[in-house]
Amino acid sequence: MSAWVFWLIIAAVMLIAELMTGILFCLCLCIAALLTVAVSGVLPPIGQGVVFSILSAIFLVIWANWRKKQAALEKPAVSEIQHHLMGLELVLSAALEPQAQIRVGDSYWLARTENGQSLAVGTKVKVVAIEGTMLVVRVV
Repeated sequence: MSAWVFWLIIAAVMLIAELMTGILFCLCLCIAALLTVAVSGVLPPIGQGVVFSILSAIFLVIWANWRKKQAALEKPAVSEIQHHLMGLELVLSAALEPQAQIRVGDSYWLARTENGQSLAVGTKVKVVAIEGTMLVVRVV
């Protein structure tokens, strides 16, 4: 089997894997394999492997940096109900020592302060974040 056929097979396998996953990881390897086809007639097999490895590493670093930027832009998974709680001002119905269940409308939520301090009953607080099912509050 010719070297260029081997690299085309690798590229095809990576393309199929990419179509199944859709995360662009395998696409980086597919592109590296296709570019290795260009040098397969000039370099020995070990040189082709080095070229493929270097190209794969370059494309994967580019992909990882792009993915990190995309992840930073994504909004956290907060439901519509939780979204309405952000910025809500409440009066504590229970002391936060350092956390407690507090009444929000007709339901109860686990709450804690940003910095872990204890707060007395009747303290006015504002919801500044939601971590899972816990409200993070700050004194108003």
